[in-house]
Amino acid sequence: MAKSTDGFQDEYNELLNNVSGMSDADLERLMGGGEPEGGKSLRVDQIESGTRVHVHVVEVRHDEVLVELDGKNLGVIDIEEFHPTELPAVGAQIDAEFVRYDPSKEASILSTQGVREQVFWEELKVGTILSGTVVATNKGGLTIDIKGERAFLPISQIARERVEDLDAYVGRKLQCEVTQVNRTERDLVVSRRVILDREAEISRQQAIENLSQGDVVTGTVTRINDHGAFIDLGGVDGLLHARRIRQMQTETGKDPVREGQKITVEIVSLDVEQGRVGLDVHRVAEDSWEELIESYAEGDHVTGWVSRVADAGVVLTIDEGLEALIPSGEVQRLSTEPEVGSILRVVVTKIDPAQRQVQVRPA
Repeated sequence: MAKSTDGFQDEYNELLNNVSGMSDADLERLMGGGEPEGGKSLRVDQIESGTRVHVHVVEVRHDEVLVELDGKNLGVIDIEEFHPTELPAVGAQIDAEFVRYDPSKEASILSTQGVREQVFWEELKVGTILSGTVVATNKGGLTIDIKGERAFLPISQIARERVEDLDAYVGRKLQCEVTQVNRTERDLVVSRRVILDREAEISRQQAIENLSQGDVVTGTVTRINDHGAFIDLGGVDGLLHARRIRQMQTETGKDPVREGQKITVEIVSLDVEQGRVGLDVHRVAEDSWEELIESYAEGDHVTGWVSRVADAGVVLTIDEGLEALIPSGEVQRLSTEPEVGSILRVVVTKIDPAQRQVQVRPA
């Protein structure tokens, strides 16, 4: 029996409505006898387990993440597969693996673990910066968990200084740089030291740019060798030449510097580009300190002006060429916030001729 005119008209109108919203590409596929893109849903009952699928998140629930595979088929991913701080946002596009179809949920069971591992190793390369948690020690260093994968951190690459106690690092989160990667063997070696070295170099460069020839600064002797004494000036080392040290030994008859000693020096040469700082002992501090300190004794009340505020405390100038320190633990006893140039009344609590240091407290 032929279709009625009204029935034909209804089908024609429905076809027009469907076609009107199609893109040119979909319309061409339809006219060629094909299906519009997105017009044919996946056959989830025919997808093999382990197949990688691209999905977008439609809802994050308390126990699962609901996703769409193709705009028609739903999938679920166990919430425990995601770290609490890395839950995907609604609308996010993620990759997952098809596990199976669950008729009771009318949804596909998906997993991201295998995909994450695959992507993790695909994207790894020497120089990549990663963060992970130290989970164990081993004979040669530390084992770090990085997004569920294990990495080896050699003991020589943990810090800039020698590490004696590996156990102290267990449980700590460290940032490391990839130095070796073998995807076939899933072997990953990382270094924390290269990052620390890079940060130290940046700090050193910033510190040296703040110095000027002629500056008088106080530093700490870190090491002594045939070249002379290396003095830490706060992130950058300066060199007090061996020739000058021998001259001072001749003049005084004793060793003028030793490791760990705090010393006031003058910058006599500065090469910012090469990072070289030449030093000489500041003559006022060196030559007159012992003479000046003879006028002071522990328990004396003295007046000084604030020359600088440091992490160690407040530094006062109590005489020309003679400084004293209010330790940080005593600073809180001051009645007002110390400012450079302000005058303070203090009591001498300690005089250390060996270190050429004077400590005081608020009067």
